[in-house]
Amino acid sequence: MTRRLTQVHARTWAGLLLVSMSCSGGDPGEALNAEKWPPGTVLVCAGDPIRAEEVDPIAEALHPLGPKFTLPHLRRLALTNVRLPLAAGRAQGGVDRREMARAHAEAFFRSLKGNGPLPGEEALTEGELKTMEGGQDALGIPLWVLAQDLEVGVWSAVSELPGEFVVVRLEGRDGHAQPQREKFIARVAAFPYVEEPASLAAAALESTLVVVDPAWEPLVPGFWRYRMQMVDDQDR
Repeated sequence: MTRRLTQVHARTWAGLLLVSMSCSGGDPGEALNAEKWPPGTVLVCAGDPIRAEEVDPIAEALHPLGPKFTLPHLRRLALTNVRLPLAAGRAQGGVDRREMARAHAEAFFRSLKGNGPLPGEEALTEGELKTMEGGQDALGIPLWVLAQDLEVGVWSAVSELPGEFVVVRLEGRDGHAQPQREKFIARVAAFPYVEEPASLAAAALESTLVVVDPAWEPLVPGFWRYRMQMVDDQDR
C-alpha cells in the first residue's frame, strides 16, 4: 500500500468520526433494547453500534505499522486501539458531558483566526492545550492516525478520539521514509469528556459486547471476549 493511499483512508477515518459523533453514544440500555441496529453494524460495544465502514479506514491507516499485516489483523488493531475504547468512553462520559466537550471544542475552533499563531493557554476557557511529539508510541495510535493526514501549520477540524474531542495543529514532521518511524510535533487542544482517556482500553474490557455479524467475532481478541460481557444479539 502506498503512503498516499494510507493518507486517503486516514482522511476518511477522520470524516467518519465527525459523522458518527452526532449519532452514537446513547445509553447502553436503550441501544440493547432497540428493534434493530443501524445498517452495517457488525459489533456493539457498551451500547454503541460499530459499523464496518468505520473500522476499515482506521485499519487501512494502520497499515504502515506492519506492511505484512493481514486485513483481519489490521481490523483487530483498529478495534482494540481505537473503536472499542471510543465506545467505552462514550458510555462512561454520557451524553451530556460528551456534548458539552464537543461544544467547547467547536467554540475553540471557531475562535481560531486562520492559521496564525497559536493562542495562549489563556484563550482556552475549557480543555487543555498541549504539545505532543514523537511517533505512534508517544502520540497514541488514535492521534497518530489523525496526524498522518494533517498539513503542517493548518488547524484540523474538530475530531473525536477515545474520550475526548480534539483540534490539532501539526507543527512539524520529519518525513521519515518509513511511515511507522515518522516523528510528529503537534499542538493539541483537547476537550475530554472522561477523567482519563488513556484508560479507555481497560474500560472497554469491562464493557458489554454484542456480536451482530458473526464474521467479526474472531476479530475481537479472545482475551477481550473473555473479559467483556457478551450479550446474545438474539436476546435483545
